[in-house]
Amino acid sequence: MNELLKLTVDITDKCGLTLLLTGDRARNSKTDLIANLILSGPLFVLSGDEWLPSFLLPRMIRGRTTQIQEIMRRLYTVRASTCYRLLDSLANIPLKGEPILVLEFLHTFYDSDIPLRVRFFKLRECCRELKRLAFYRPVIVMTQEMRAEDFEKFIPALRSVADRTLTLEPEIEQVSQPALF
Repeated sequence: MNELLKLTVDITDKCGLTLLLTGDRARNSKTDLIANLILSGPLFVLSGDEWLPSFLLPRMIRGRTTQIQEIMRRLYTVRASTCYRLLDSLANIPLKGEPILVLEFLHTFYDSDIPLRVRFFKLRECCRELKRLAFYRPVIVMTQEMRAEDFEKFIPALRSVADRTLTLEPEIEQVSQPALF
């Protein structure tokens, strides 16, 4: 988690591609990262799966500032449900602008309805787009490490374009009593 907080400070200063590998879905870590980044400026989030922190994020920001709506307007989100949409979304992002956070990048490439050679081709194209964007602005790609055959096939392409790779430890779920009033 300390690496994640340090990354939040570093990202606004340096262009490049950072790969964050997580051992689990890391929803709290993702939400913390998004909150810290939008508190310091605008952020573009591209999600490769259906999850975005729409409920927890405003609550986290409310704990740090009273200007929730102003801060939330700094967040731009796009959801890509297939590898085709992911490629289109990456290709249509302008070179100059806010930092980019891509959540669950490899998730769209696990679709077995798309032939494997097509998924590899789209993965290489997406990696090329990520590298193009990272030349002009900070890009963070978060993906979950999996013990699956497809993950082992796809991760080398993603690692090859990353300027640095960090691995986050799995989150320990904390049990808390919700407030009644």
